[in-house]
Amino acid sequence: MPDDLISTDDAIRRLRADPAYAALVRDAYLGRDVDDSCRRFLTSGEFTEVRRILGRRIEGANVLDVGAGTGISSAAFCAAGAARVVALEPDPSDEVGRGAMARLRERRFETIDGVGESLPLPDASIDIVYCRQMLHHAQDLDQVLRECARVLRPNGIFFACREHVVDNDQQLREFLAAHPVNRMAGGENAYALAAYLQAIRRAGLVVHRVLRPLDSVINAFPTVSTQRELDDLPAMKLAGRFGLLGRAASHLPGVTRLVRARLDKPIPGRMYSFLAHRPGQSTARQ
Repeated sequence: MPDDLISTDDAIRRLRADPAYAALVRDAYLGRDVDDSCRRFLTSGEFTEVRRILGRRIEGANVLDVGAGTGISSAAFCAAGAARVVALEPDPSDEVGRGAMARLRERRFETIDGVGESLPLPDASIDIVYCRQMLHHAQDLDQVLRECARVLRPNGIFFACREHVVDNDQQLREFLAAHPVNRMAGGENAYALAAYLQAIRRAGLVVHRVLRPLDSVINAFPTVSTQRELDDLPAMKLAGRFGLLGRAASHLPGVTRLVRARLDKPIPGRMYSFLAHRPGQSTARQ
């Protein structure tokens, strides 16, 4: 670690102590109270949409949460009816890793120390591999995706959420320079959209959906908090600028599409999500 960088834990503590970052800490689920973060994530528009997309596949499923962080996603999958949830997290830290998970009052998921490039699980043992803000941290993106595909059962689901995308090296530099934790502790990253898709497909997974920044509340949070707010975003923007006339104009053919196109700018580090499956003959979990 360079001399001018601090640990990630210390960076998080500094953000918590600065009132200017209160909203960021809340929206990133980085508060000291991990139980509160778990409760808020479970009822969030983001996880509500994850549940809607995955549907009945969650019930009774074996779920692997790769790069589980503080465990908020793992706890949410337990509450949503998964039979077994494995939280894989290499960081033992007290604020963003396994130390934070250990502070949970009720922890029904399994915790494993490991990295995505070498998953300590048997072949074809998992129904859903879920990654939240993890792939962009991968040291070897192709290897992580190969491992995710290996542990998935036939027709198992791979769902990567909120992955940072950049178009070129200049955008990557801009994203890293603007990221508050990266400025203090380093460790952030982002890939081109094509790099994610190529790695997923090279692993033998079939891509079903690519969710762009404004396709889903999963990516659009905290700009919006629910899918309904996202659907109404063009009308809200028009109303904010032109009042009742703007909201009325949002109902005209093509207007919403044009406004969305204007809003969907190639911002460095913008969020994408990816839904895929491992091909196979099994039809047990559709």
